[in-house]
Amino acid sequence: MRLEREWTFDVRRCADASGSLLPPDRVPLDALLDPQRLVQAQMCLSALTQMEASVYLYDEALPTPIRPDREPMLVHSPLCRELNALQEATTGLSRCLGDTWRASLRAMRERQPIVADCVGGRQTLWSCPILLVSEGRAYPKAAITVAAFPIENFFAEDVLEALFPGGRPSLRESHRRAREMALARERLDQVREVVRLMAEAFSMEISLRYELAREQMGIAHRVTALVGTLSQMAHEINNRLTSIHLHAQLARQSVGAPEAEEPLELIKREARSAIEDVRALTRYVRRELTRAEDREERVAAAREEGAEPLAEPKSILVVDDERPVAELIARALRAAQYDVDVALDGEAALSLIERKHYDLIIADLRMPGTGGIELYEHFQRVAPAVARRMVFLTGDVLSAQVLDFLRETGSLHLPKPCTLEELLALVRVALERGESSTS
Repeated sequence: MRLEREWTFDVRRCADASGSLLPPDRVPLDALLDPQRLVQAQMCLSALTQMEASVYLYDEALPTPIRPDREPMLVHSPLCRELNALQEATTGLSRCLGDTWRASLRAMRERQPIVADCVGGRQTLWSCPILLVSEGRAYPKAAITVAAFPIENFFAEDVLEALFPGGRPSLRESHRRAREMALARERLDQVREVVRLMAEAFSMEISLRYELAREQMGIAHRVTALVGTLSQMAHEINNRLTSIHLHAQLARQSVGAPEAEEPLELIKREARSAIEDVRALTRYVRRELTRAEDREERVAAAREEGAEPLAEPKSILVVDDERPVAELIARALRAAQYDVDVALDGEAALSLIERKHYDLIIADLRMPGTGGIELYEHFQRVAPAVARRMVFLTGDVLSAQVLDFLRETGSLHLPKPCTLEELLALVRVALERGESSTS
């Protein structure tokens, strides 16, 4: 199978044979995401960990790679290559492949990152699911799994010898080389965070594309419904015009006779009825086509990178000291047609707010230096209207200080991690609250 040289998003891949949008659990991942990007991620992670990286599609029956011409598991370590020679007695799969697949399945079923064992290694796997989120539900599509734990979690020499009771001359040397190449514990923490952010970014991307497909399919169905309505109205008009034609023939045959009065009166009534139907048809077409055009313009703006924003979009400032998180949030909000700026600390946020009006400020509560709490208290003193436009994200829901602050201020907030649906819902509620408070 040869893949397209350049992948492009086409909503038709998200539709069934009848042209209807496939449900979230049935739409194929490669309709929403370029498989090559996952392959590249797999290659980078395998080299980064100096061990192995796997990408599996969601399939309960068998290990399914992201592309049919690629192996689901990419092995970098010579030790892992030795271990791949071991096979499961029941399935005939490589034990490493079987364990990474089952870890991926578990992450997808649980819809969250998990740790798992691999062959004889203790909690050596880190698996993060790629989820399509639609209407508040998460549908597993794939998982990225890496061997990213300290080498001490892997195999002592006696364990390795037990795995290969017949002996394997190259095993000891592979074990030595694996220890030399192993990453330090703090580097592995960073690797795991990179994998988690990758999976979240892919999840957000496919979720946004699916909603875009839903919007475009909705327009198509409205056009189909419009055509059906037009056909029915045209049928009714033709019936009335036929009646007019027949009555006119009867009238011509009896001009000047008393019996001509009745059919002529019927002609007038039918003509008036036909005219009103035509006027109604015209109003309906104009209204529905205007709605369709408005939606198409919104879809086109969402699809084209760097497209001009819709008229007077709401402006939002995202304040978070974690750049990947801030950029992901900003990307999601821009796709939802908001005008978004990013500040990576409280001081930068203060500078931006002094120069520009923001309809909403989304701030992380805890940041080095000036955090969300300090920003709120500052504006509560100098510009209470700005403080009222602030909402908060927090990964610390156990701190007494945080809980007291949220309770006393009554501020809208969202715990981390949060879903795309939860984030957009928070923004909508906060903007509606802001509009009602100024009206």
